[in-house]
Amino acid sequence: MSRSRALRNGWRSLWRIWRLLRDQRVPSWLKMVPFLALIYVLSPIDLLPDLTIPGISALDDLILILLVFRMLLDWAPMEDQRMFSDREDVIEASYRVLEE
Repeated sequence: MSRSRALRNGWRSLWRIWRLLRDQRVPSWLKMVPFLALIYVLSPIDLLPDLTIPGISALDDLILILLVFRMLLDWAPMEDQRMFSDREDVIEASYRVLEE
């Protein structure tokens, strides 16, 4: 995957998360998870302190934020995910091939 495509997908995911956080149909407990993760990142308590390997505490914070974002996108109700997908017109249908 190219770098520009990865950045574009990242921005789209952040935009979807923002819209999910503002939507009334998403459960409030699910909306609280990113804020709890932000509190953990801003707190001085770390699961992996910098004393063992320098820079590792920033790595566990980054992993936590990425996991929380993925959890929010995956656990949102399916109708909300479809509404906030990047595709504008989606037609769900089945088909069969007719022999000529």
